[in-house]
Amino acid sequence: MLHKDNNLNLLRLIAALMVLYAHSFMFYGKPAVGFLGLSSYGGLGIDIFFVISGYLITKSWGSNPVPRDFLMKRALRIFPALIVVVLVSMLLLGPIFSTLSLKEYFLHPYFTGYLKNIILKPVFSLPGVFEQSKVPGAVNGSLWSLPVEFFMYLVVMGLGMLFKGGRLVYAAVTALFAAVVVFWCWRDAPMVVIYGTDIRQVFLTGVYFMIGACFAKFRLERWLSLSGVFVMLMATILLAPYPEFTNVLPWITVPYIVLAYGLSSSWLGSFVNKVGDCSYGVYIYAFPVQQAVLLKYPDISFGTYLSVTILISLALGYCSWHLIEKRALKFKPKELAPSTDQTLVARPGAQSVDAESQGAAGSRN
Repeated sequence: MLHKDNNLNLLRLIAALMVLYAHSFMFYGKPAVGFLGLSSYGGLGIDIFFVISGYLITKSWGSNPVPRDFLMKRALRIFPALIVVVLVSMLLLGPIFSTLSLKEYFLHPYFTGYLKNIILKPVFSLPGVFEQSKVPGAVNGSLWSLPVEFFMYLVVMGLGMLFKGGRLVYAAVTALFAAVVVFWCWRDAPMVVIYGTDIRQVFLTGVYFMIGACFAKFRLERWLSLSGVFVMLMATILLAPYPEFTNVLPWITVPYIVLAYGLSSSWLGSFVNKVGDCSYGVYIYAFPVQQAVLLKYPDISFGTYLSVTILISLALGYCSWHLIEKRALKFKPKELAPSTDQTLVARPGAQSVDAESQGAAGSRN
């Protein structure tokens, strides 16, 4: 079983803050900052989320392969907090920042359309809201990743139901995702939108989910080590200037480094675990917070803007966890005893906890 006091919640929080940091440049109108030439900070944050999610969700299915229970746990992790942020955006943020009158705002035909976000069909605008910002009309662009993540949950369930979740099947599906990325997404593939989602993103982010899932299925965590992390970091730094390596290299280095650190423990990880897993809340609130702060205070310095939005997002994230998410998870179905191939042995004397309690809803841009 997963060691309880690991760094996974800390890593998810870091990933959410990386997305916030990347968006800050976009909102402020500053040039985007990349990471070693491999990815933007926001893109790397999303990759981290999906690696962790793929690993934990696959273990969760292995411990209790019952579709009804699996979907219930997924729904309790994603939808309660999502419903609240959608309603807060519509009923509080919208009336404050809309250029329309209250009557025009609430009677506008696009107002109720924003509710589609609750059923994971992304809608990014509310009537007259944030029209004067540098990213006009976008209320919460981060919600794009939630349908992609939920789709990957369905992939795990489908593989389990149709193929009993065999290792070779997972390897084949991962290879399929990688092939679609290489031969379609990376070759100037046109945008194909289904159910409000750019299908290219399903493969670009889904491949990280599947690699994380393969770590779980093949129990590759046995080979994680500090020396291995050093090798991966050095490879990332040394090969960053070479474009022929920088596309595929993160598929190897990012999952290894993320899970090697995530499955270890630290005092900071322990602190985050004690105060609560606010990563999902930070992720879904940061975008509208960043829009609102800059629109309200257009002359704010970049450093102050970044600091203020981080603090507000952290506060809302912790409120979301303690008032909504944690309470909703009390209704999740009880776990069955974990199967043998889904067990990660903790160090002697350590406490352990099932994969589900790690809060594997991770999505998020």
